[in-house]
Amino acid sequence: MWVRSLQLHHYRNYKELDLSFSPGLNVVHGDNAQGKTNLLESIYLLSTGKSHRTSRDAELIMAGSNLLTAKASVMRQTGEMSLELTLGTETRKQLRINGITEQRIASLVGNLGSVFFSPDDLQLVKGAPAGRRRFLDIEISQLSQTYLHHLIAYTKVMQQRNTLLKREGVDRSLMEIYDQQLVATGAQLIVRRAQSVARLSPLAATYHETLSSGREQLLLQYESQVVANDEPLTIPAAEEQLWRLLEQRRRDEMRRQITLVGPHRDDLQFQINGTDARLYGSQGQQRTAVLALKLAELQYMYEELGEYPVLLLDDVASELDPHRRHFLLHAVREGVQTFVSCTDLEDLMVRTWPSDHALFQVQTGQVTELEKGAL
Repeated sequence: MWVRSLQLHHYRNYKELDLSFSPGLNVVHGDNAQGKTNLLESIYLLSTGKSHRTSRDAELIMAGSNLLTAKASVMRQTGEMSLELTLGTETRKQLRINGITEQRIASLVGNLGSVFFSPDDLQLVKGAPAGRRRFLDIEISQLSQTYLHHLIAYTKVMQQRNTLLKREGVDRSLMEIYDQQLVATGAQLIVRRAQSVARLSPLAATYHETLSSGREQLLLQYESQVVANDEPLTIPAAEEQLWRLLEQRRRDEMRRQITLVGPHRDDLQFQINGTDARLYGSQGQQRTAVLALKLAELQYMYEELGEYPVLLLDDVASELDPHRRHFLLHAVREGVQTFVSCTDLEDLMVRTWPSDHALFQVQTGQVTELEKGAL
């Protein structure tokens, strides 16, 4: 799949933008604070319905405006499709797919697969567990509308349950209903996450071994309150364990007035040569693990979708040493539409890229496509 064209109206610092892209490499070049990240962010927004930088939609709208529109023409194996998202300061998000208005914004997810890699992701190993859970949720949601449905339902019931726990004199009958919903949706999330990590781990291990010249072995493990034991975890087994955990932590939850059981407490662990990379890994090892994870994500989504997602690399070349940078650029395979933003073209070692590319220069919200010879 690939993005053939993109139109933006009042998106951050872009008043009007209309671009066509190469199905291969697209280099977005310019100084800092000119709009390079905004361009990649808009593609990610049309992929997931969310920004990777903010949870406040209003921040995406150009100052002085009250409405933005982002529209893309996407080429897939099944044919061409259009995605259009409208955000307003006083109106709800509106989504149109192939010109037809969709009632649920969640319907957007899965139409344009994407893997986003930014300098912030280099903190993924040593950052808070919430970031690692978010990584898994975004990846799996792009592959499964069912997972996304369960995720939305779980988040809602957990919030309702937390509100109930904060009240004096908890309604036991209402709590039982919330428990049932929490267990049913939570088990679905835990099992699918565990399955995905089991698929990602050997892929990431292969990339990591190559990057470390065979000196290091990377292992990804899904850490959950629900234990799989020796057999692959099933939905009934996960539900049974969640019920038992809820009963065990009931008093603690009442005392602390918060839900303590469920996939919102789980984590993704990176082990390098058998040790926890978050605690004992060097910065170089942690960066190698994240790079291996992102490349594994790209391959895993290809295996699930039958076509590569779009790869968005936001200024990561400047954050990687020459060895990791070279490996990243060469690991991206033919057939992967790639967007790379950078301030210095030398960071990309562009001579190594295939001839199928486009180069864009960004300056104060204006984008100019340069001749290929500029590389």
